[in-house]
Amino acid sequence: MPCPQWIVFDAVGTLITPSPTVAEAYAAVGQRYGVAVPVDVIRQRFRQAFRDSESSCFPAERRGRTSEAEEITRWRWIVQTVLPEANNTEACFQDLWAHFADPQQWRCYDDVAPVLTELKRRGLGIAMASNFDQRLPRVCDGLDELSGIDRVFVSSALGARKPDPLFYRAVADELNVDSRALLMIGDDVECDVMGPKQAGWQALCLRRDSSSSDDSLLSLHDLVQWLELSPAAVGG
Repeated sequence: MPCPQWIVFDAVGTLITPSPTVAEAYAAVGQRYGVAVPVDVIRQRFRQAFRDSESSCFPAERRGRTSEAEEITRWRWIVQTVLPEANNTEACFQDLWAHFADPQQWRCYDDVAPVLTELKRRGLGIAMASNFDQRLPRVCDGLDELSGIDRVFVSSALGARKPDPLFYRAVADELNVDSRALLMIGDDVECDVMGPKQAGWQALCLRRDSSSSDDSLLSLHDLVQWLELSPAAVGG
């Protein structure tokens, strides 16, 4: 494989994480609208609703495809499914939509800033590619640690969601590089490893919660080591 010219990161779980957690935020906002459900229950509801949202919110012919309007509809369905007890489900949705658009409700992992700085020093392009919507660029702009990111791609603007092949082709076209020169880093095996590899990219899985590497990265610092040891390393 050629030397990576661009390192393309997933967003949530890779570079950023919500703080407070998703379940805690849903519980806090839900309380404003009469919801009195334990955080653990909300966490379980959210996981199930998120998994079901693709089949519930997109017709068969639109699976893997999306738009900004469709993402708003999907998240409205998720909120209503997770917090059906809310006495005003639309207002509850609007509050949560605004909550996760606020950079102050997100934080970067501790390894993000030093690793992005090192990648820039090496002359690599840095991009973020996520199954998010148009709120993500605003979040990134508000987090100083992400100032080194050159491009931010979201599925709602590209018209396709990972792991649809169109997503990866669109990113490669936008960056105007051969797919083999793109290295994807993310925490979802299907979306951030299998999908990009099938599209001709290089890819590595980030497993922050694992104690065994099994050819995966345990932190972003491992990415720097991988670049130094890989035959495709810049300058190697």
